[in-house]
This record gives sequence, C-alpha cells and structure tokens, in this order.
Amino acid sequence: MDRIYSLGDPLAHVKPLDFIKTYLYEHANVLQFPIQHADYGGLVYYYNGDYYVHINTAQPRIYENFMWAHEFYHFFFDKEKIKNPDQNFIMIDHIYDEKERLPNLFAAEFLINDFVLERSFRFLETAHMKQSLSQKIMRLISVFQIPYKALVVKLAQNELITINEAKDALDYDYRNRIPHDIDKSLFEPSYTINISGFDELYEKAKGLMYEEDLQSIKKFYDKLYEQVLASVHDQRGTKG
Repeated sequence: MDRIYSLGDPLAHVKPLDFIKTYLYEHANVLQFPIQHADYGGLVYYYNGDYYVHINTAQPRIYENFMWAHEFYHFFFDKEKIKNPDQNFIMIDHIYDEKERLPNLFAAEFLINDFVLERSFRFLETAHMKQSLSQKIMRLISVFQIPYKALVVKLAQNELITINEAKDALDYDYRNRIPHDIDKSLFEPSYTINISGFDELYEKAKGLMYEEDLQSIKKFYDKLYEQVLASVHDQRGTKG
C-alpha cells in the first residue's frame, strides 16, 4: 500500500476508486463492456507494447467496483509478469475468486477506510440493535459500494467481528434479502460501454498495415460494437 501512496496522488487517500480508474486510464487501455458470464469479472493483458484492462459491466455495480481494484492490483503489482512474453500471461479474473486471495485482500483494504468502517459499524450496532449482524453488514454496502463478502472479511480482519461471526455471516443469503431502504441499483449492472481505446489503436495501425486489412478490422469492430449495443438494449429491456 505504501508503494501506491508514495505516488503522491491525493485521490488515493480521499477517493480510492476514482484514483484507480484515473490511474488505469492514464497508463493502460481500458475497455468497458458487458459480457454475459455469471462469474467473469475482468482481465489484464499485454500485447504489442500496450497493456489492456477489461472490466465486465454486466456484473452488479458493487462487483464492478471491486473488480476495478482487483485488476488494478494485477496491473500495478504483476506488471512485469504480465508483460513477459515467455509466460504469455493473461490475468483473467472471476468474481471474488478465492484463489485470487492477494488481489481480493488488496481491493478490500484499499477501498475500505478503516476509520469510516469502524465508525459506521459502531453506529449500526446502536441504531439497528434488533437487526442481525448480517443485516447490519448489508447496510455497510451503501457506504462502501462493494460486495458483501468483502465487507465481512474486512470486519473480521479489523477485529470488529469474530472469525466465527464472519463464518456465519458468509452463509447469509444477502442477494435475496436486500433491505427496502438500500439503493437497489448497487445490485444491478451498469452495462457501460467504453471501447474508445480502439480509436487510438486504429490510428497507430495506419501506415503499419495494408489499408484493405485495416478496413476489414474496422468493419469487424463496428459489427461487434453493434452487437454489444443490441445485447445491452435487450438486457435493459428485460430488466425493465
């Protein structure tokens, strides 16, 4: 964490998620578009001198936020490993994959301010005394806008709850027990489409490829873009 704070960017302290997005946009080609796969969250890879980060916007917003931090970890700390052509390394991540322990711990640590967490949790303990621990944790989602499980782990890590309490809380069916006064949009996908990085690649390719090949790629891209738009339209229509 000190390595990140040593960059001297005040956003890292005040608005960590905004810092992550800004940093990735400044140092990589960020692609945001929805892929209808229940477990896929995003990936980081290196190709022909550039790094690419994909965020799957078909996931609920709380998971999308978490994946931004997760992919940032890979980009920032695994950069050389991803770049190594001998390994042909591509970081493909699933939502809260237990095998990805370090990136998950980093995401929770970086996105959750310890002071805000303790103060918010202590308030909920007195303001909602009759509610279960799991119900109180659900209310923390509105504060931090990240997944329920990440909050459970962080509460245990900070010794605000016991390990046994955390284990019990992890079994809670939170997806089907969202309190009526919590913003439901946090549990819905954003379906954001941002593949503007293609324009830069297109410009870089001019003069390096035959015009016929370049136009063929452009047509394929346009067709794919239309398919993504149609998919998003269908999904939003279904939700509505």
